[in-house]
Amino acid sequence: MHVSTTVVTATHAQGLAGLNPLSKIAAVLPAMLFIALTTDAWAPLAIAGLATLTLIVFGRVSLARLFRALAPAMFIVVGFLLLYPLVARRELVAGTPVVAELGGLVIHQGALMLGLTAGLRIFAFVALTMIFNLTTDAHDFARALVQQARLPYRAGYAAMAALRFAPLLRHELSVIRAAHRLRGLGDAGSLRDRLDMFWRTAVPLLASAIRRAERAALAMDGRAFGAYPTRTDLRRVRFTRRDVAFVAGFWLMLALLLIALWQFGLLGPLAFVQRV
Repeated sequence: MHVSTTVVTATHAQGLAGLNPLSKIAAVLPAMLFIALTTDAWAPLAIAGLATLTLIVFGRVSLARLFRALAPAMFIVVGFLLLYPLVARRELVAGTPVVAELGGLVIHQGALMLGLTAGLRIFAFVALTMIFNLTTDAHDFARALVQQARLPYRAGYAAMAALRFAPLLRHELSVIRAAHRLRGLGDAGSLRDRLDMFWRTAVPLLASAIRRAERAALAMDGRAFGAYPTRTDLRRVRFTRRDVAFVAGFWLMLALLLIALWQFGLLGPLAFVQRV
């Protein structure tokens, strides 16, 4: 008797979601390294623009979803702009023009530029990570780590099983809260009532999590998980020509962008060059 085995390839319909998760990491790593070394505001701003354009055009991420994802990083930029004039060393910014004087506080242009640069570097980091975060399925990432990065399958598939617990526990939490509301135990106002509500929710949620973990452990043990050095995969995550084209194209666009900044004199010295 012949037994046939079907291997399903893990793919998505379109855009960046159909790429191998590892290719997206490989594409943005050089840009992240450059941002860590840059000392000016123009390069992080340009790289953040490149990441945003990539998400909109190739990732097909809506503007509303992208704004919600990047909104915390925007607040960080504003926070650094407000904080740096207060903490920047005076000898670093004393030679720059004075923008404003608020009582005894003198705000120099150099302090604002330092804050803007630091904030934009963080913003660019966040924008680059969104290329991965907004277009990648966590389970495909775990599969790619096992199948391409040669991560031991015990760690990869155990992490995949843990990821499946998050939506289950969120549903369990909503059920517990609904049961509390039916019993007249709604949202409380005082701190003591909130602590009581926390314990009333945490105990049954923890008990449910333990039960689910025991069932998952028994199911994995019943399938001989960890008994053999290798394991077959129902779904395969492959590294295709599209992945190579995306990585090469992103690197090319990054190089052209940095060359353009250098030609216009907007590319400042790198951190390690300054120290040397």
